[in-house]
Amino acid sequence: MPDVVGEVATGSAVALVSGAVTGGLAWAGMKVRELVHRGTPAEREALIAVFSDREIGSEELVTRLTSLIRAHLDSHPEAIPEFMALTATGTTVFNQHNTGSGLFIGGDNHGSLTINHGGSD
Repeated sequence: MPDVVGEVATGSAVALVSGAVTGGLAWAGMKVRELVHRGTPAEREALIAVFSDREIGSEELVTRLTSLIRAHLDSHPEAIPEFMALTATGTTVFNQHNTGSGLFIGGDNHGSLTINHGGSD
């Protein structure tokens, strides 16, 4: 029988690391706080602290996160679906930089944006 919790923990760790690469440490911290809301503040901070170690590579980062996530899932099995969702959908980080004038769909627009809610130009 497969170790579902172990697979979910590993997949979640990989997703968090890849999300940290594309979205930054702030994104990773936000996602950890969202996912580990059942845990203690110390558990959340321990997971976030792993990202602060600049001396380790991505494989070691995944290994450390997997261990901490596994412990969380063992204590809170009701959290498994939330972590499974992260592994199924992956990370989504949107960055858009637009300039100029006109309509930009899927293009870059470098300039300013003014939104007048209920007002006029």
